[in-house]
Amino acid sequence: MRSIFRVLGVLVLLAAGGPQQARAQIDPKPLRLVLAGELRSIDPDWTAAALTRYHAFMVYDTLLGLDAEQNIKPQMADSWTESDDHLTYTFKLRDKLAFSDGSPVTAEDVVASWTRWAETDGAGQMINGFLAGLDAVDAHTFRVRLKEPFAQLTYVLAKPMAMPMFVKPAKVVKGLPARTQFTDPLGSGPYIMLKDQWVAGSKVVYARNPNYVPRAEPASGIAGGKRAMFERVEWLAIPDPATQAAALRNNEVDFIETPTLDLVPMLKAAKGVQVAALWPTGSEGTMRINWTNPPFDNPIARRAIYNFVSQPDMIQAVLGDPALGQVCGALLICGSPNGSEYGSELLISKDPEDVRLKRGMEMLREGGYKGEKIVILDPQDQPVMHGATQVLYGAMKKAGVNVEMQTMDWATLISRRAVKGPGANSWHLFQTLGGPLGPANPVFHVQMSASCDKAWFGWPCDAEMERLRAAWIRETDPIKARWLVEQIQLRGAQIVIYIPFGQYLTPSAWRDNLEGLLKVPETVVFWNIRRKG
Repeated sequence: MRSIFRVLGVLVLLAAGGPQQARAQIDPKPLRLVLAGELRSIDPDWTAAALTRYHAFMVYDTLLGLDAEQNIKPQMADSWTESDDHLTYTFKLRDKLAFSDGSPVTAEDVVASWTRWAETDGAGQMINGFLAGLDAVDAHTFRVRLKEPFAQLTYVLAKPMAMPMFVKPAKVVKGLPARTQFTDPLGSGPYIMLKDQWVAGSKVVYARNPNYVPRAEPASGIAGGKRAMFERVEWLAIPDPATQAAALRNNEVDFIETPTLDLVPMLKAAKGVQVAALWPTGSEGTMRINWTNPPFDNPIARRAIYNFVSQPDMIQAVLGDPALGQVCGALLICGSPNGSEYGSELLISKDPEDVRLKRGMEMLREGGYKGEKIVILDPQDQPVMHGATQVLYGAMKKAGVNVEMQTMDWATLISRRAVKGPGANSWHLFQTLGGPLGPANPVFHVQMSASCDKAWFGWPCDAEMERLRAAWIRETDPIKARWLVEQIQLRGAQIVIYIPFGQYLTPSAWRDNLEGLLKVPETVVFWNIRRKG
């Protein structure tokens, strides 16, 4: 057996000084937060909604976690081993893990949580296809047995995006189908939900969990010591952006997740307010092309669109500040471990605009375009996608394409994007976002699928891409896996599985007396934060 990780289970509340000092540092004044959206469900296996995931990170912990450098670290797991044939993983839990009611966390809870989570999470479903057995060995140990190697197993258990594998009580989730919501907030994490104080559409309240014992290491990303430094945390619903900003300036709230971009300059100038992005790479913009609607059933026509995408112009139109965006040709996002711009030369070319537009029209005609109308769906209520769509439309029109931009809200676009082929309500292009970390993984990122009718909207269809992705997820040699990533990037650029249209930072705003906010992708976390002084 090869030891993968061993960390001593040192149980501390804070570095030195013991429980009395730790208690003295707990802030009795509530931490008040304004998040984007409304919490509608507390069941993270039932929905991938962002607010449910944020809630789950408050009240649950995970077996493993990604740190700020995207390294896999233990969380509730103390250690794990992997067999030489890569078919057996044995995990040992940390000592003295407890739920918020004081009952111990056991391997049975992990197995029940895993089993239910894998019903709905895409990566969990994929593991099920490799799984030979999942067994509780004793109260602190469980074993995963595979039919063939699945090299991304520990990454799946550490990932913070989509539906993370949170550890929940077996008495709540065992035998409960994932499509049936649970309503019991009993958790394993640093906070407790005060469900009786939850007012839908208005307020969600959490209290510090006195039974939670953080890891000894410093907090980093989703990993490390999750120290709850406030006795009470309140999520407040304030729909109007100007009212949110005023509340922050007046010290009535401590944090706003996503202030609107038009208010960012005012907040940056406000006394006592800090504005910054909490994840350095930003979210990847992704353009989907309808492979089932001519002329984009032809790869040359799809590649022609590269010439109409000016990422610098899109970033400027969307953000008004080039420093908040990044030009990037990587399908698997620049700044990630798998990021590569191999094959994206046409997309990120610095040729003059007239050269690009002329080349784009020539390639379109070579790919079978005969002047038919090209339909771009434009979600006017989504600022990033709307701004980028306007730039794309302008470039294609200037080049001489018979292009029509159909403006609608996002809910209507979600309905329209399901229409395949030519005909009534057909479409050719729309813009969306891939997220800040999801695109980094060539298999778990839904937009990387080229599985034809089973693929995401646009329905890319390419057997070679699917062969490369299947090989990558089984490859246990990191050097060979990295080369497969390069091949996946090149193949994706050649077939135009989607088109990156830049990376976009999303600033948050908070009172400048807060310290310890963590750089975390795909979510927002509220442990490790404290007020200065």
